[in-house]
Amino acid sequence: MQRRFTKFGHATPYPSENVISPMHYNPYYRRLTFDVTSMEKNASNLVKAELRVFRLQNPKARVSEQRIELYQILSHKDLASPTQRYIDSKVVRTRTEGEWLSFDVTEAVSEWLLHRDRNSGFKISLHCPCCTFVPSNNYIIPNKSEELETRFAGIDDSFHHSGDLKVYRKRRHSAQAPYLLMMLLPSYRLESQHKSHRSKRALDAAFCSRNVQDNCCLRSLYIDFKKDLGWRWIHEPKGYNANFCAGACPYLWSADTQHSKVLGLYNTINPEASASPCCVSQDLEPLTILYYIGKNPKIEQLSNMIVKSCKCS
Repeated sequence: MQRRFTKFGHATPYPSENVISPMHYNPYYRRLTFDVTSMEKNASNLVKAELRVFRLQNPKARVSEQRIELYQILSHKDLASPTQRYIDSKVVRTRTEGEWLSFDVTEAVSEWLLHRDRNSGFKISLHCPCCTFVPSNNYIIPNKSEELETRFAGIDDSFHHSGDLKVYRKRRHSAQAPYLLMMLLPSYRLESQHKSHRSKRALDAAFCSRNVQDNCCLRSLYIDFKKDLGWRWIHEPKGYNANFCAGACPYLWSADTQHSKVLGLYNTINPEASASPCCVSQDLEPLTILYYIGKNPKIEQLSNMIVKSCKCS
């Protein structure tokens, strides 16, 4: 069962008609809000939620590529710097033909269904708009005014018609407007799914440290930024426990999908076959670093830097 929601706005979490107001336009980020109150009774049935936004072609963009990040807004008193939770990032092209972008927002939507007051929407912004990191020479180049030049259907195209609210509504309800795709599991299947989840072991530090495993598990790895990577621009920390995933993936060993289970069984029956599941990271956490631009200290959170658990996929 799937449900699709297309309601969003910029002024408040639940505007009466979800009409975008041009006075809330900001060149550095976009904000989207969705009214999911009608689905609160189905909170326990939610399996997955996806945010889908259509990237528009922007032939006038000054840069051909940008890395955008999606955040769940936790507090929106100050939209320029709200309390927010990182969800995902994507590198997108700004000038090429438009395309759909999908983000897994299951955790955020599940929280909204259980706690209505926590629904402050999503924020799409640039990765570290204050500076640009050049990997080839480890330099950080300050950005004076890098704007979000990625354009989105149903959001940016609406601002081109600043005097006609009817156009806003028409744009919002177009086939390319942002929407949430919510996948719900029928109630009679919930019990069997919960049993499956309880039986699947978590290959995290707690499990892997107690059990010496040749199979897929979390392995310790400390990386010294200066010695191991030659990175001198990070002032603190000097290094961190990055960890990594390694090991065999026999049949049903923490398989996260039916495909992984079938592939594991196939490899068990056909040991000479090359096709088999791989041990990969499942949960990752960010790392906060301190660096300097000139004499000015800067703090940034690098996404997906620490592996916390593994899976066979």
